[in-house]
Amino acid sequence: MKVFIYTLGCKVNEVDSELYAQEMRLLGAETTTKMMEADAVVVNSCSVTNRAQAQSLQFVRRSLRQRPGMPVYLTGCGATLLKLTHKEAPAGVAVVAMSDRAQVAKLVVGSGEAVETAGRWVDGRVLRAGSRNRVDVRIQEGCDNMCSYCVVPFVRGSRLESKPIDMAVDEVLKLAVAGVKEVVLTGTEIGKYGQTVDMLPVLLDSMLGALETAGLPTRVRVSSLNPDAITQALVSQFAKHAALCPQLHLPLQSGSDAVLQRMRRPYTSSDLLSSVQSLRAVDPLFTFTTDVIVGFPGETEEDLQASLDMVRLAAFAKVHVFPYSLRPFTPAARLEQQVRAGVAKERLHRVLETAEQTGMAFARQFVDRDVTIVSEKSASGEVEGYSEHYLWTEGRTKGDEMLERDSFVVVRVESCRWGGDRVILTGRVAA
Repeated sequence: MKVFIYTLGCKVNEVDSELYAQEMRLLGAETTTKMMEADAVVVNSCSVTNRAQAQSLQFVRRSLRQRPGMPVYLTGCGATLLKLTHKEAPAGVAVVAMSDRAQVAKLVVGSGEAVETAGRWVDGRVLRAGSRNRVDVRIQEGCDNMCSYCVVPFVRGSRLESKPIDMAVDEVLKLAVAGVKEVVLTGTEIGKYGQTVDMLPVLLDSMLGALETAGLPTRVRVSSLNPDAITQALVSQFAKHAALCPQLHLPLQSGSDAVLQRMRRPYTSSDLLSSVQSLRAVDPLFTFTTDVIVGFPGETEEDLQASLDMVRLAAFAKVHVFPYSLRPFTPAARLEQQVRAGVAKERLHRVLETAEQTGMAFARQFVDRDVTIVSEKSASGEVEGYSEHYLWTEGRTKGDEMLERDSFVVVRVESCRWGGDRVILTGRVAA
């Protein structure tokens, strides 16, 4: 049996999909990258925006249309939202909510009752690299921030739960021994790992110390944190451990404190800027990416200008921009002064223009410097991959030399360019 798994949304969804694939292999099935040769399809859906929910269902319908009669399973946050809103999936689709995700592999394969699979998310361990050579390691689940626009606590849960330090360290060590060059620590709200802001630095120190003691070169990346998680104890970990990548996703959402308050975000714009300054005191090239929502109810031209100013002040390398999306169950859906779609679209383009200017200005600082990539693409005379600063980098090799994929490669940066929605560094592979 061959199963095609299609994943939308966040890194936590990617972890779930990898665990589904591992469990299906234990049950005797294979995974495939080609839907047309699959015997079943699993759509691991996202519901963070209307568009993400629509894309999830669109792929379900495409699967049904292209492979009539083939079993299709819808899981993930989008599946849970369908159940919460009492909406029906397309006919013939099995909907598996988040509360039942431990059963996905057995439902799809339809056998293997004697095979032990993880009953709870904390027991699930990614054992090897998938199609990418970075491996996402989930260390936390649940978000209790209850931001006024966000449906995540309803579909993924508001109860905070963390993977114990010894289990998380052991998972990363085993991946490192298996040859994985980079792990990305992820979760729904990892700033609340261990239920307090004090425990993430303890985990990082334990994990990086264990890698150093074992002589393993694997580097560790922290995915996304809110400014309230950027404590001095956390900053000190970046100063202490060279293998801790100098990059973070730091969600802004809005540069306007009035909007942030209506969003119920747990910080102010000055808090975010202070976090940026603290980490750039450790490394002036510390790289930040961010999210910005435009068109939030009541957003004014002055509010938008505050967001543009913050993008420039924080010198973000990349900005993910989203128009506000009305989500069920959320307080923001009931707010007055909903911004017209055309206005939100125009504001989105203005943020993107500013993001390109800011990203390029930040990237130029890397010219004439060395960066270390983990090679993801390798061909005759060239190699590509993400640097420790999470900037996509293209390196020329000597002659037609072809370097091994999934290896550390030092590139001397010579220039940079804007590649669609991100900065791309280019240079030559160092001797």
